[in-house]
Order: sequence, then C-alpha cells, then structure tokens
Amino acid sequence: MRRSRRRPLLAVATAALTAAALGLTQLGGVQSAYAATLFSDDFTDGDTAGWSKSGGTWSVVADDSPALHQAKADTDNARLFAGTSTWTDYTVQARVKALTLPADGAVALLARASGSTTYYRLALLPGNQVRLEAVRSGAATTLGTLSRTVATGAWYTLRIEAAGSTVRGWVDGVPVGSGTGSIATGRIGVQTRHATARYDDVTVTSGATTPTTPPTGTPPPATPTATPTTTPPASPTPTPTDTPPAGDTVVVAKDGSGAYTSVQAAVDAVPAGNTTGRTIVIRPGTYRELVTIPADKPHLTLVGSTGDARDVVITYDNASGTPKPDGGTYGTSGSASVTIDGSDFTARHLTFANSFDEAAHDYSAEQAVAVLTRADRLVFDNVRFLGNQDTLYHNSANSSAIGRAYFRDCYVEGDVDFIFGRGTGVFDRCEIRSLDRGSSSNNGYVTAPSTMIGNPYGFLFVGCALTTDSAAAQSVHLGRPWHPSGDVNAIGQVVFRDSVLGAHVKDSPWTDMSGFSWRDARFFEYRNSGPGATVTADRPQLTDAQAPTYTAQQYLAGSDGWNPIH
Repeated sequence: MRRSRRRPLLAVATAALTAAALGLTQLGGVQSAYAATLFSDDFTDGDTAGWSKSGGTWSVVADDSPALHQAKADTDNARLFAGTSTWTDYTVQARVKALTLPADGAVALLARASGSTTYYRLALLPGNQVRLEAVRSGAATTLGTLSRTVATGAWYTLRIEAAGSTVRGWVDGVPVGSGTGSIATGRIGVQTRHATARYDDVTVTSGATTPTTPPTGTPPPATPTATPTTTPPASPTPTPTDTPPAGDTVVVAKDGSGAYTSVQAAVDAVPAGNTTGRTIVIRPGTYRELVTIPADKPHLTLVGSTGDARDVVITYDNASGTPKPDGGTYGTSGSASVTIDGSDFTARHLTFANSFDEAAHDYSAEQAVAVLTRADRLVFDNVRFLGNQDTLYHNSANSSAIGRAYFRDCYVEGDVDFIFGRGTGVFDRCEIRSLDRGSSSNNGYVTAPSTMIGNPYGFLFVGCALTTDSAAAQSVHLGRPWHPSGDVNAIGQVVFRDSVLGAHVKDSPWTDMSGFSWRDARFFEYRNSGPGATVTADRPQLTDAQAPTYTAQQYLAGSDGWNPIH
C-alpha cells in the first residue's frame, strides 16, 4: 500500500491561504517561435552583427552550439547592447554561463538600457547569489535577491520582464524579485564585471507575460528541487478579478453574497446550446463539490476573484475504487472532481483538486483525477492541479477527436502518471512537481500519454520546471506509454524542451508500461537544463532541424488555426 505524502486537501487548502509558497514561471528558449519577437540571436551566424560593444573582448565560439563569448577577465564593465532605445514593454531572456566569477565579479543580462550606465540588471554573483537591480548613472538599487547555487561552467536561464513601471526577474524559472523604477525605455544587453562568460539564445518578445509575484515576505525556493512543504506552491499571477469581466457574468460565493453558493449551480444556470462567452467569478473558499461542464455549454470561463489560485479550491475525494451508492465503483474517469466536456472553456486563478486520502484507504484502484478534459480549445491560466495518482486526465471526446488545451503558468502535482491521456496539451512555463512516494528508486511517472497514432502531437512541456517535494535523486521517470485496453494505435507522444529538470529525474527517464516498450513511443527532449537533464543513450533528443516542428503553435493550431498564445 503506497502511503500518501500529502495532507488531506481541506487542511492544505485552509493553510494555503496564509502559508509561504512559490510563484514559479519560466519562458523557454522556444518562446520566440510563438510570441511577437522583437529580436533574437542564437549566434549561429558566427558573429555579433546587430550588437554594439562597450568594453570587453567579444566573439562567437563553439559551445555545443555557437555562443557569444566575453574573454577579457580584467574588464571592469564589459557590455554588449542590441535593439533600439525606443523599446518599452518587453521580455528579454538568455542562457548565461559564467566561466570565471571572482569575488568582485558579475555576469548579467540587461533590460531597458537607456544609456551605457542606466538599465535594469539581473546578475549571477559569487557567493551563490542572483540579484535584480535598477542601475542609474552607475548607482545600483537592489530590487530582489535569491540565494541559489551559482556554479561556473553551468548554464542558467535569466529572464527580465519590464511592463510599465514594474520590472521582474527570474533565474531558471524561479522568481528573483520585482520592483518599480523610472527607466521607461531602452535596449537589451549582456554584461560582465571582472568575469568571463558565454551567452546564447537571446530572445526579446514584445509585451510582458503574465506577471508573477510571490506573496509579500515569502522567499522563493532556491532550487528546482524544493524543500518539503505541506502547502503546495502558489501559482503565479495575483491579479484581482472580483470586478467582473465584461460580458455575461455571475458571481459564486459560499457566504451567499453572490448569485450562487456553488459552482455547479452557476454552470447549471447557463442555457443549453450557449453560443456566447459567459464568466463565472468565484469568491474565496473551498468548494467541495463535483463540477461538470456539459458538452452543450461551451464558451464558459471560471475565474477566481482574487487572482491568487490558492484562494479558490474546487475539490472532491472520489477514487477509481471508491464504492458508488448504487453499486460498483467510480473508475478512473468517474473519479474526476471536475469534468470538462464543453469546448472553448477557460479557467483562471483557481485550484482544481482531488483530495482522496490514500493513507486512509486500501482500495485496489486508487487513481484519483482532479480534472478530466474531453473537449477542445481549452485554456488554463494560473491554475493549480492537485492530486497523487492520475491528477490531470487530458483526453478528447473520442479516439478520433483532437482535444487541445493550453496550460500557461500552471502548477501540476502528483506521483504516478499524473499527466495522462490522448489529448494534445501545451504546458508553457509550468511547475510540474513530483511527490515523494517514499521510494529510493521509483517515485513515479510524470506522464502517461495515449496519443493516437494519427495525431502527431501529444504533450509539450516548454519552459517548465520539474521539481519535487522530497523525492530521492534519480527516482522519477518522465513518462511511459499508455495503451488503454491494449490499443496498439495509442502511440504516446511527449516532448520536454527548454525546461529545467531537477535531480529527481532519472538518467534513463522513459520506461515500459503493460508490456509496451517506450522505444516504440514518440518521446523526445530538446535543450533542457538542470541536474536531471543529463543526455544519455536512453534519452532521444530532437535535432535542431526537427525542433521548429515541436512548438506550442504547431501543437495547438489544428485545422482551425487556433492560437491562444499571446
């Protein structure tokens, strides 16, 4: 009997309203493939065309792929700038590797450089520090710091978002800090101080992605493998939404202050055959109920009113083996707390959970689904999915139907096959957390795709961080191929790319399932980083020529050109 490592959900949800938690997001290097790109340079042209130099010795060298190199170690302030001084709101990201980093050294990415000494700076520093600063006329003001291992010779992904007067920084998807400043426009740049370094995959995209701000006073964890916590990490984007969006909107509140006291009652009130967008705003609370979005009620949006996904929790506790009142058991699909059959559905700023307590039961089947999707064109934005085995069942209406979903800045936790099904799903800048099952060698499987052979696209993880509460190193598989009822046409498809993999991920991360070999599935990785990203003979990699075929837009476009990525 596998024992649960997580407290019952109701206790977790209550504690989560006040507990310290992680706000995690990351842009992968593939972002330029599906965002409005202002500038990008992967240095494959072998030169620094498009950049202007201010100090240092810059060249392009080979480092697996071509990379920008600053070689002059005794330079106090070596900088390279690109772009135009008129740029305003944008996101800049780059892979950065410090080669030498003395006690007075720094290796940095710059944003909104309005001059050679005025800019925002995100810097790798000695003493295992990452710092976000506003530099004006050479004087630096600290906006945020993060204690994190900074090793020479290791690649890190730095990212700065500038939106209005707000600037935010991340390293490998973990927030460093944020603040306000008066630098309104400017170019991007790279910088070393008494250090040598390399840079690659510099990308600038217009606008800012959904902002991520941890609760005040809450320090983010220092590594992708976070320390154990009884409160699941917070999802990003705390943007209050209790002022209802435009359109047909109703409010759900447990205390009776809204039009309905349950989510399902608000869904039931939507007329069948609905053709217009309808929004259900949900005020804080834990809603213990089963929710179903019927196929004849498309165009619905569920949104948490506070913008903090921890504040609104929709949960139930059925498992596959739970006895039904009228006989039999629920089965995997029937265990879902939330079932989505209506297409063009959107969820924002809330939590879906299955609070089945494994430790308190001994069922023969303990799959417990938080969300089952069987519809098309679904968007989940800043949503948490909590469970253990089979947390997120991303499926489609039938074996010949394509069910597409876009998961942006989400958090998904579980242990066994906790993202599974035949749906086509893009997980963009999400945290994927593996829970500890107490094993030193096998703490589960992140994915179990059953993608049909005629569908080229299953699950894509881009710019994600794979973390754990406390699972042992080398104990979690990336996935295994699920063939429901032995269906030989279910040939799973998964790509992990431009993501940070924690040490819990196995060096041989794919494994067989029910007699079917993983080698017959369509499993790939591409340009991942982190301690769990070691490339071995058992880790198929996309080539640079193949990579453009496996982007978020390619996965989601379908025959109707759907593009929820803005």
